[in-house]
Parts: sequence; C-alpha cells; structure tokens
Amino acid sequence: MERKPIVTLCILTVCLSAISCSKLQPASVPQSGPLTFEATKLSNAIPDEYGALIGVTQNAADPKWTTLWFQKSDKTIAAIFVNTNEGRIHEKSLTIPRK
Repeated sequence: MERKPIVTLCILTVCLSAISCSKLQPASVPQSGPLTFEATKLSNAIPDEYGALIGVTQNAADPKWTTLWFQKSDKTIAAIFVNTNEGRIHEKSLTIPRK
C-alpha cells in the first residue's frame, strides 16, 4: 500500500487551508452606548422633578464619586454624580428612559 499520495494530499490540504486563512478584524467596540449624558440642571441642588431617590452607589475606581439614582414620575431613571470630597455635583447627568 502506497502512502506517498495520501501524505502528499494531506500536505497539500494543510497548505491550501493555511493560504486561505485571513486575519480576523477586531470587533468594533462603541465608545459610548445609545444613552446620552445631559447637562445637569443645577450645580448646587437636585431638582425635585428627578423624583424619589431609589439608590446610591459608590464608584469603585474613584471612591470620592457617588451616584445618586432617582426615579421620575414617568419611571425614567436619572443618575446624578456627586463628588463627596469636594461637595459638588458633576456637570453632566445620565437619563435612562423606560419603555
């Protein structure tokens, strides 16, 4: 039994497979999601229109920043970022609509 043609065929198959390979393009990662940041309405208070405070989280990467989570009357979620070391509200807030 002659193995030379089988070995040659296997080598040819591997070579053709290697030639037909192409480098995969990295998946494009969006820089930001569909949610947008808005200018904070007040710099020294939180407007009553934001509704009830429903949660508080601390930024693990930068603990001086705390996020206050509010639920508006239409169930929209608003996130207000507060620097507790400096006693100031960040100039941008995040609104998350509910559908």
